[in-house]
Amino acid sequence: MLGYGNLIDAATLGGGSWVGTLPLSNLKARALGKVARTTNLTFANTLFTVDHGVSKPVRIVGLVNHSMQLSAQFRVVGGSDPGFSTGVLYDSGWLDVWPAVYTTLSLEWPSTNFWGGRYTDAERIGVTPTRGLILPNTVSARYWRVELKDAANSDGFIQIGRVFMGAAWQSQVNALYGATSIAWETTTEIQAAISGAEYFDRRTPFRVARFSTEYMSETEGMSYAFEIQRQMGVDGEVFYVHDPDDVSHALRRQFLGRLRELSPVEYPYVGLLKTAWEVKELL
Repeated sequence: MLGYGNLIDAATLGGGSWVGTLPLSNLKARALGKVARTTNLTFANTLFTVDHGVSKPVRIVGLVNHSMQLSAQFRVVGGSDPGFSTGVLYDSGWLDVWPAVYTTLSLEWPSTNFWGGRYTDAERIGVTPTRGLILPNTVSARYWRVELKDAANSDGFIQIGRVFMGAAWQSQVNALYGATSIAWETTTEIQAAISGAEYFDRRTPFRVARFSTEYMSETEGMSYAFEIQRQMGVDGEVFYVHDPDDVSHALRRQFLGRLRELSPVEYPYVGLLKTAWEVKELL
């Protein structure tokens, strides 16, 4: 699944309580380091609302570069009423920001995360914290509210670098096996001394997903694959989801990115189209 057309930039944001120098409007900044920060952890202050002006289709909501801790939870509500007292069209209920990524069978008994299966604090280092929510179906709603609970956060606040909220496309025929991969890449610089000793200027690794969608009908290939490439280019944001039904590895295989290159839509068979994709994670 590929999310595209981030609606957050054109929306009106409100609610909660945010530091004056790190306002809620920072969620519209493409630079993930330009964060919005709550003034404290009081529940009434750790939420925000989104008004699209008119009903717009949403399938994916993503919280990117957030500072929430392992015990944090969040909730997403969408509807036609700005107060959400009536006209609720979607309610995710309370969900873990950091769901389990290990089974008990994959962990040693003394492990501190044996029962919960979540990342440890040490394991989270070097990862751009991203929590994607894949709605069961596309929901067209004008108003949305995102609620956050992280009372145990030792920072005394919650901050988020970017929000993705947009439509998504999932090809009718699965991505091609053998042509699908996800990898870590890095721009870390390595210099070798005359002695052979190596010195490193470490850069944060980023994920790259490559896949191919084949056996698309002409309608699907032109109306979605071709149009998404035109609209997003190599600079627009997309949200990569390896498998919408994945639970155990969702944190590993979902990320905010961009198309690294635009690939031709090919005609390998009569009435069927194919194209290749390469999505680079944004840091």
